[in-house]
Amino acid sequence: MDKLILLKRVLWFLVEISSLGLVLIIFLYFLLGQTSGTFVLSVIENIGVFVKSAGENTIVALLIIISLVLYLNKGEADPKSKPRAKK
Repeated sequence: MDKLILLKRVLWFLVEISSLGLVLIIFLYFLLGQTSGTFVLSVIENIGVFVKSAGENTIVALLIIISLVLYLNKGEADPKSKPRAKK
């Protein structure tokens, strides 16, 4: 059971690092534009191709699912604090 929890944490860590890398690449593209390099331009182009092929409804559905997963994981990570006793 502990190995399963460790595997879940490692996988979420990898997802977070990958997402951060993607956001940083997009940010670099916003800052530097066409002079940002071939790797950054190819990543931006692939994102554009994915968005066009997936369609708007799919992107919205993915964002809703990701938001729900993050919200539910936040609830697991931060257990509700016990109410304080009134003085």
